[in-house]
Parts: sequence; structure tokens; C-alpha cells
Amino acid sequence: MLLLLILINSLLLFALLLFSALTYQNLPKRIPIHFGLNGDADGFSSKIFYWLLPILGLLFFSLFSTQAIDLKSLKISDSLLKQNWFSDKENIVILSINTFVLILFLEIQSSIYKVAKGKQTKISKSVWIWTVVIIIVSLLLAILTNS
Repeated sequence: MLLLLILINSLLLFALLLFSALTYQNLPKRIPIHFGLNGDADGFSSKIFYWLLPILGLLFFSLFSTQAIDLKSLKISDSLLKQNWFSDKENIVILSINTFVLILFLEIQSSIYKVAKGKQTKISKSVWIWTVVIIIVSLLLAILTNS
């Protein structure tokens, strides 16, 4: 299960990086970087900020995936592992949430591009849906892993 989640997260991260790389050149000099609750862009900045979500996605993926590595092969004592590293169940929870976060990042990046290019005026409704999904899944996974 861990390997499958790492693979899915890898593919989503690759898609986010690829989409960003392919669309970056076509962006205007100023892009929306913040959207209000009504979905309208209310903050703008240089297009270099277009790389913020891909970099955050890469950072999250790196942090959460390294937690899932089989650390026993590193000959670390069991007591040290228990103190400092997550269990397999916790890794599954973290990587599952990260999967939804990467999907959300893709949706936001797509919306930023479309608004910047004038193809739409508001952030996509799917961004709000994925945000609610992440909150619900996170709460459910937290409840289920604690019981």
C-alpha cells in the first residue's frame, strides 16, 4: 500500500511539475496568486510565484515519502524508530492526505493559469470541493487511526 501511494504521489507531482513547465512561458508578467472566498483573484504578483505550488508539492512529497522508507535496513534500533518515525499506518494516512493535497495543487495551478490567460474569471469550483474533501478525509483518517 505504501509503495502504491508513493507511486501515485510521484505521478501527481510529475504532472504538477510538467504542467507548470509547459504553461510557464505563456503566462503574462503578473499572475493571480490569491483568490478570495468569492473565487475572484484578489492578489497578484510576478509570474515567478507560479512555481510556489510545485516547489511546495516537491517539499511535501520529499518529507512524507522519506518517512515511508523501510528504516530497519539502516540498522537503526527499534526504540529509536518508535520515538522518531511514523508507523506504517501513520505513513499511509500521511501519504493519502498528501495525494489529495497534490490534486488540490494541480487544480489551483490550473485555475491560476486559466485566470491569468483570461480563460476564466474565478478559481475553479473543484478547488473548493477538493479542499472540503481534504478536510473530511483528514478528520476521518485521524479518527480511524486513533481508534
